Amino acid sequence: MKKGKAGVRYVLRSAAAKVAAGAVGALALVPGLFLRAGAAVMGGLLRLLRLAPRTGTKWGIYFTRWSLHLAKKVHTRLMAKAKKQLVAETRPDVLTDFEEPGHTRPLTDGPFGADYFGGNLVSVFQTETEAVREAYAAYDPPMMLAVAAEYWGLPEGVTSVAEAVRQLAVNTADKYPADAKMADQVAAVYALLHQAAQKAAEVGPLFAKVHENDLRRYEEPRPGEHMWNILERRPDGGFDQREPSRFVAVAQDVAHVYARYEPGHMNQVAAEYEGIPAGIENIAAAISLLQVRSNDRYPVDKAVVDAITDVHQLLMQAASAAQELMPSFRRLHAPDIARHEAPRNGEESEAMWDV
Repeated sequence: MKKGKAGVRYVLRSAAAKVAAGAVGALALVPGLFLRAGAAVMGGLLRLLRLAPRTGTKWGIYFTRWSLHLAKKVHTRLMAKAKKQLVAETRPDVLTDFEEPGHTRPLTDGPFGADYFGGNLVSVFQTETEAVREAYAAYDPPMMLAVAAEYWGLPEGVTSVAEAVRQLAVNTADKYPADAKMADQVAAVYALLHQAAQKAAEVGPLFAKVHENDLRRYEEPRPGEHMWNILERRPDGGFDQREPSRFVAVAQDVAHVYARYEPGHMNQVAAEYEGIPAGIENIAAAISLLQVRSNDRYPVDKAVVDAITDVHQLLMQAASAAQELMPSFRRLHAPDIARHEAPRNGEESEAMWDV
């Protein structure tokens, strides 16, 4: 049905190309006739005055040939366009509708269902960030200095995650057979993550400023400072707010693992593009957990909560921008993907085009 309709449109375009070429040729012939007549008169006059040879091609004959050349050129271009449209209309469709990040919904739209290029693979970035989210959800800081360490560690943790995305942008530009626009889009996502890291760097100093008196009880305790405690005296344990946070410890693994990851096929790269939004959302979920606990459980100023909220919002902006990666990848590489999703005469035949 699809090929039949495309064939009818091709016949109509072919007829239109011939009509258009004839019309252009006829229009070009009119001035050509006038120019030929003028050239013939001038040539006859010059020959009469013996200023030009009396033999040879008649002057002005080339002016009437213009119409033929122009008509042929127009016909060739229109037919080439018609053939290109025929190929495009009869080529198997490539699914490009990915409204949700990751594999959060079954893909039932389109002729291929959920069986799409890279869809059977799991993103390394997404997997590693899921580990961050799960590890952070299970962490319960034992004291406020441990919470402070989380605040101070936010920029380093976000930077570690951003480094993985930056590495993907570099590899896309230098290693992978991908369109240059993909590297630009991944770099744009990295830029948003970098902004989130910069905003996260404000949380620790803000916490230290608004809780100066609270922190002084630990850093410069007065004799019998524990007498101001609400509950019983707790052991010191030698904890320091500048110690590596749990968030940093688990987030660093993302950068380390991703730095060593070497995809061997473009379907693995496709899975990474698709997994970036969900991966960033995993990190945002960990930050959101810290924000909720800071608001509901920890004795901290609301300004600190608001600052963490700003970090979370920037991460969600990055995740939103990353949702365009997979659709763009499929649009920019539709012919390559079609070879895998709809191989012509089977995979073995299509493989004859492998390099």
